[in-house]
Amino acid sequence: MVLGMPLWREISQSIERRILARELVPGDKLPTEFELSREFMVNRHTVRRALSDLQDKGIVESTQGRGSFVRRAAKPMRLRRRPRFTESVLQRGRTPRTEILKLQIKPADSRVAGQLGLRAGQAVIYLERRRFIDDEPTGLSQHHFSHERFPTFMEMYRARGSITQTLVDSGVPDYTRRRTAISARLPTAQEAELLHLPRHVPLMVHRYLNVDGLGRPLEYGVSRSTTEVEIEFPELERG
Repeated sequence: MVLGMPLWREISQSIERRILARELVPGDKLPTEFELSREFMVNRHTVRRALSDLQDKGIVESTQGRGSFVRRAAKPMRLRRRPRFTESVLQRGRTPRTEILKLQIKPADSRVAGQLGLRAGQAVIYLERRRFIDDEPTGLSQHHFSHERFPTFMEMYRARGSITQTLVDSGVPDYTRRRTAISARLPTAQEAELLHLPRHVPLMVHRYLNVDGLGRPLEYGVSRSTTEVEIEFPELERG
């Protein structure tokens, strides 16, 4: 114990050091109040004060009946007309990585077909990915492209590992976001496992449509993450 330092602060700093040393990583559940009380030989009121301090710092989040979890540090995501995950993460001085979960040809359901201007049942490229920032899973995404328009997409994507580069090499030099619909829900058991999240942390769900330079539907996608969304409105010009 440090002379003169409150016991709750010592406990708070000890847990924070474990998190910084990655003994506890985002999504991990902390020991219970009872377990921490026994470990530090203090009463539960002192443990609660330490956990409250960690919550105030944004390091830990606690929910009644579920316990305390290491919070995932995340910078709000800014919606852009030209969304580029890798470029955006690199600009923030962090390391992006993308993992393929599924890459296949499948029939388009009515929603996907309607978004891409196809007939229901028409073949689409389906790509499902998990994204990482500094080796921490941060999001899941589903991407749909017309197979008729991009018959070699699967082979090209496997070779390039980038949707943007695959589209460039397929004759689409640029694309922009036409619209995004945002909602929130709790993760499924599989999503929680893939993102290393407790089941009570809500996901932000983005359903979006990207178009090519001529305004034609290019990609319909769904992304799921815990990242906050930041929207900036341009100032009106004063006359």
